[in-house]
Amino acid sequence: MAATSLTGRVRSRWQAPRAKVVPPRVPDYFVRRPGLRDRLDGAMAPAGVTLVCAPPGYGKTLLLADWVEATGTHDKAWLTLDPGDLSAEGFLSAVLCAVRECPVVPGDSKIHDLAVRGARDPATVLASLVDAIGVLRTRLHLVLDDVQVLSGRETFRTLAGLVRDQPRNLRLVLVSSSEPPLPFARLRVEGRLSELDGADLRFSADEVPSLLRLAGVDLTERQTRRLVELTDGWAAGLRLAARSLRDAPDPDRFLDEYASLDRTIADFLIGEVLSRLPRKASRLLRLLSVCENATPALAATLSGEAGAGEVLAGLERENSLVTVHGKDRRWYRIHPLLRSYLNADLNRSSPELVPVLHKLVAASLAEEGHNQEALRHACRSGDGQAVVSLLRSTAIDLLLLGEPDLVLEGVAAAGSAFAHADPWLILFSALSWLQKGEFTEAERALALARGRWPAAAGPALVEFQRLIVSAHACALGKLPRAAPLVHWGGGEGSAALAAWNSVDRAVRLAADGERSEALRELRIADYLAEENGLTYLSLHAKVALSFVEVAGGDYPAMELACEQALALAARGGWRRSPWVPLCRVLLGLARLVHLDPAGALRAVEGTASSTWPMVRFAGELVAATAGFDRGERAVGLDRLHAARRELGDRPLDAALVAMAALTEHKCALDLSRFPLAREVAGWAAGRLGAGRESHLIEARTAFAHGDLDEAVRSLRLLRECEPPALVPTTDVEASLLESTIALAVHRRTLARQALDTALRLAEPAEVLRPFAFVDQGVRRLLVEQLGGFGSTNGFAGKVRTVLTGFTEERAETARLTTRELAVLHSLTSSRQLDEIASQLSVSVNTVKTHVRAIYAKLGVNSRRQAVVAARERGLD
Repeated sequence: MAATSLTGRVRSRWQAPRAKVVPPRVPDYFVRRPGLRDRLDGAMAPAGVTLVCAPPGYGKTLLLADWVEATGTHDKAWLTLDPGDLSAEGFLSAVLCAVRECPVVPGDSKIHDLAVRGARDPATVLASLVDAIGVLRTRLHLVLDDVQVLSGRETFRTLAGLVRDQPRNLRLVLVSSSEPPLPFARLRVEGRLSELDGADLRFSADEVPSLLRLAGVDLTERQTRRLVELTDGWAAGLRLAARSLRDAPDPDRFLDEYASLDRTIADFLIGEVLSRLPRKASRLLRLLSVCENATPALAATLSGEAGAGEVLAGLERENSLVTVHGKDRRWYRIHPLLRSYLNADLNRSSPELVPVLHKLVAASLAEEGHNQEALRHACRSGDGQAVVSLLRSTAIDLLLLGEPDLVLEGVAAAGSAFAHADPWLILFSALSWLQKGEFTEAERALALARGRWPAAAGPALVEFQRLIVSAHACALGKLPRAAPLVHWGGGEGSAALAAWNSVDRAVRLAADGERSEALRELRIADYLAEENGLTYLSLHAKVALSFVEVAGGDYPAMELACEQALALAARGGWRRSPWVPLCRVLLGLARLVHLDPAGALRAVEGTASSTWPMVRFAGELVAATAGFDRGERAVGLDRLHAARRELGDRPLDAALVAMAALTEHKCALDLSRFPLAREVAGWAAGRLGAGRESHLIEARTAFAHGDLDEAVRSLRLLRECEPPALVPTTDVEASLLESTIALAVHRRTLARQALDTALRLAEPAEVLRPFAFVDQGVRRLLVEQLGGFGSTNGFAGKVRTVLTGFTEERAETARLTTRELAVLHSLTSSRQLDEIASQLSVSVNTVKTHVRAIYAKLGVNSRRQAVVAARERGLD
């Protein structure tokens, strides 16, 4: 009886609130996110107040409910606020109700005696509540969900008082779709605030598959990335999409039309977002849906409202799926799903307004220098003249920024009347196709430009055409002689053309052997590219630098330039650029020189599909040589031969000709394929004429046939030859051959001097490969003389170390199987293949298969050579 009267007395002192005082049940479709939950729990420990603030549908409430379920309800008081409890008294009554339900509040606590109704001053009740919580023996967490429904100065004053006078053992968790007007700045300074926002609550690409599986949906990795991009990781958007995807026959089509056509997302956006916005704000967002980002000035232009910027700022503060970004925080962004829905609605209801808005956006963005976005909007405006005007002023910069697809889109949007008649637009197309590696299309555009060439072409147009023609020639392996630098006044792309001209001259000068002048031009290009933000031109300049450095024999500098160029290409998304495979083959050539065949193979992956003949040939040269170096000698030589045959009479850079000829010729001699060696020598002579490489080939040939006097004479001619070597390995190999010949005639001192010269020549560029294929006597001399090479001692030690590792790796690569060893052992006898097959109890065809595998692994092409090679390597 006493207990009943006490309960009645307590209830009479406070009015039961409308708010819910228990957390919602976590539904089956909820994706547990333990990492985020632990982060939330850890942030609460040191902070008095935790603010979880994000737009509707980000999963704030369910995250907190999951946290309560995971950490226990014993110290948690939950309050979901209701619009009916907006007054200060109603709010405080709801808080009292929630706290009383918490298990850590004992029955004899003064909290049960507090009542708001009838109290003269709610602040007195609040102070008593704070004191009563402070004497509890344990910590209490009070979760206030849907704080955004509160309004009124007195109500927020009561909440601010709870924050201000918060006892040590109270942890406040505020969950809201917009930031409430509380002194958060002071709390941040005092270290009393922890925060989670929409960015923290977004689902990552790694988390989305779990959400989809719970909904019974299976998407490909590409489709999942598309869904994440479309929803920006928004939980509600993801769940609504999953619900519809279960019945979608074509997931790709559904994703393309999701925001504009899916009824569930439309209902959610209208009911949870748009219906809560003032009419002016909703209209503004609808107009801004034509662009991804907008400044207050652009918003004012599109809406005709001077206060549009203030509306945007208010929407951002309220977190209504509008965010501000950028260093100066001038740009506002509408959530992709909301923007997509609004844009589709705008196109349905006011299609005549859309092109007008795009034209206004294009003009505004162009005025601020945002050329890429300006051109995209101009293309959607349907105004061909506006597109042409933008292209004439921005296309060169856009192309040297790496935007060929956008420029081609602009040329198409300009209309055929302009695209097929204006020489500037035709040349823009030519350069775009060239950047995409589409050489046939580029050639067609260049031919069309010649047919539409104006009688009074200005210097900028003339120079632009020349640079495109030059770049096209380089792509085909033709390097014309250096042209004089052209200077011109203002006009289309003056700075961009000047920078590109310096890059072009650098390549030509390097081909002429003018390395210092080439480097000077590249410094000019680097400066201009950086000053004008021409990032694609920076990539082009790095590739040109790699040309210059390899022409000068500086392989480490060339590798660095190539790696920097590839990094730029990766960051800019320019993997289709024709300069990327060029960098790869140059890196592959460097790896070969450094005796790293595995690294060389990795470097040239994908270059076989290049549309650039020189790159395809160079890539195959690297791959075939790497295979030879790894022990696949016969196969490697055959690939070198096939690549040269496929090249035919196409033009090729002289340095690449020299490297290909020296490599294939040496491999042919090593495998005693003398007719092929003679064929390679003739090919090199026809392509290169007289020079150091030709004399080295003559010296090798003579030595292989035992004519030491002729070999020495050819080496002497090589030393006396005025033009420098085309590749840095030439003089190194010549010195090593000289050492080999000296040992053959027992002139050990001369052999040591020649070896010392080889080391001295090889050290700057770390040329290692020639040492791997010298006579065993020279390799023994290197080991015996270690410590006596003076300044090159360190490099000599490195050569020995690398050669040891290379030999072991090659032996591992060429290791025969147990069955192949058995066949090889039988080959040393005089038995025929059918007798070997009978002995091993296999078919003759099986034995033939094993013999072919043995030949390939040992790099031989005859039975006698296989037995000799096996004994030399200890494989018998």
